[in-house]
Amino acid sequence: MKTFRDKTLRDTLLVSLLLVPVAPARAQRERPARTETAAPAPAVTDTTLSLLEPAGEGCEWAQVEPLTSARRVIAKLAVDCQGGSTALSRDGRHGAARFWRGGVSAPVVGKPTFPEKFPSPAFRDRLFLVDLATGGVEEIPLPPSGELIEFGFDAGGRLLGLTLQKPTPAQERTGVAEIDGSRIVLGLGVPGRPLLAHAFSWREGTWTRLDVKAATELSGTRVLALREELGERSSRSLDPRFVPEEIDDDALLDQLYALTPEQPDGEWSMLKSGGHTLAVWGTSFGEELLVTGLLRRVEKGKVIALPGIPFRANDLVSIQSRGPFLLVSLADSGGHPRMYRGRKPVWSSESARAVTFWPK
Repeated sequence: MKTFRDKTLRDTLLVSLLLVPVAPARAQRERPARTETAAPAPAVTDTTLSLLEPAGEGCEWAQVEPLTSARRVIAKLAVDCQGGSTALSRDGRHGAARFWRGGVSAPVVGKPTFPEKFPSPAFRDRLFLVDLATGGVEEIPLPPSGELIEFGFDAGGRLLGLTLQKPTPAQERTGVAEIDGSRIVLGLGVPGRPLLAHAFSWREGTWTRLDVKAATELSGTRVLALREELGERSSRSLDPRFVPEEIDDDALLDQLYALTPEQPDGEWSMLKSGGHTLAVWGTSFGEELLVTGLLRRVEKGKVIALPGIPFRANDLVSIQSRGPFLLVSLADSGGHPRMYRGRKPVWSSESARAVTFWPK
């Protein structure tokens, strides 16, 4: 799927959660909790998935082969799966899992098809480092400034954390923030509420700030050059934004016209992902469109419903593909996934979250 990679949707959709200044996190110096040694990694195929799934009172990060039901537990995490997202290092040695109250799927309008439970007052944002070879798990503190928006590993294997922070009233009055000896001029005259974007790296048991830039709620973390260094992460794969392609086939548009919803506002566009062509009802998000659950497969000039798709026009969904396989799930949370080979459903889950293809 073609998507802009300059910022995440949650930067803006959940900006109300991000504008509260965050006090420095207390470093958790507890000894890493070791899980059982992970099983040897199987060969990765076109259908191999990474996912989070409830297990007892905790959450398991697993590598799953849907066609054979083979399942390898990567790590056992003492946390509820709600709000979970994952990232993998390029060398396949390390992973990171984060759980936060903003990591849910939000509808465009109205009620969601799959409502999320409301987080309890005891819910807290948590981040874990995982050794993929041993299953070792270490909970680490969050970056000390701002709200963690994106995380992932760079080519050298460093864990990076990108945050957004609301300036203090004094900084807004002067239009300047002094951070680590640098003078940051806030973007007060541009559209969007002014923010500060920080880039941190985790090394030797602490977060080190690598960069800070003036940002807005519209630009988000894309102002940080280090964002381009982030590797495989579920937040990118589950982003519902796409580059629309105009449908100029009148016969195809006639078939889609009868499906057009009253709400939400949007337009029919073509979405091509790998060898798959879909007609989707997209809603606008700036200069981009967001994929909704109202979609059809396009074959030889005809629109064909994918069997078992539970999503509606007000649900935001993500589209992923690899080879002949298409993976459709709720955007952001990656919940209620459906996998297809052509028109044929081959796998689904009502409990998995953060479902993405395992990188080859």
